[in-house]
Amino acid sequence: MNKFPSAKELLEEAMRENPKADINELHSFTFFLMKKYRDTYYQDKVDGFMKRSVLENLPSNTKSTIKKELLKPIEVEDKLYSNFMEETSRRISQTFQPISGNLAELCVEKELIDAGLEERINYKRKIEHTDLIIYYPLFQNYQKKHRIEVKNVKLRERGVRGFKFDGDSMIGFFDDPNEFTSNNLNLIDEHCRNTGGYCYIPPAVFEKLKNKIKGKKFKSNTEFTLDITKFAKNGII
Repeated sequence: MNKFPSAKELLEEAMRENPKADINELHSFTFFLMKKYRDTYYQDKVDGFMKRSVLENLPSNTKSTIKKELLKPIEVEDKLYSNFMEETSRRISQTFQPISGNLAELCVEKELIDAGLEERINYKRKIEHTDLIIYYPLFQNYQKKHRIEVKNVKLRERGVRGFKFDGDSMIGFFDDPNEFTSNNLNLIDEHCRNTGGYCYIPPAVFEKLKNKIKGKKFKSNTEFTLDITKFAKNGII
């Protein structure tokens, strides 16, 4: 594999496989595809390594020689890496992280498009330090707006802190309920009450947290599109 697919290409492949997938199914499958291509990348790197001339005539059980070669410093495109594995992991990490975030945003955007919202009319991406801004047209040149922070599978403390400045609502594909500590839940709830927004989380995580979030500004992310469409039409969730 010479080129890692872009987030858009991964989304398109997932949509071809299951055109009727809901937002969580779509995100889950795009994430699966991303990991599949990552594994293929690693396999191609190992296959290329094993074809090196120094290994051609070695017995398969000559582990010490292989280990020494794996740990040998290498230079790629004028950059020096301590070993073969560092170069491989550095490249895949640099590719994996931005694609992962973009996939989450594209999955959310698809929901907006399917609901009839139009980019640059009802919403914009990546402006004013946030991921999505939904607009409610009023009179003359004034528009009411609602900022959406899109998170992937991890919440992290910095995500909670950043939400206070960059979003009115948050939607994510979180996979670890334990990240939603009492402190995080209270901070998110307080912020959403001030902004009129919600924190939208996957149904499975919502179910595990339902006793902790009762009465707080949390919803299943399957309700996100209905709420945002309501805002685009009425200016309020």
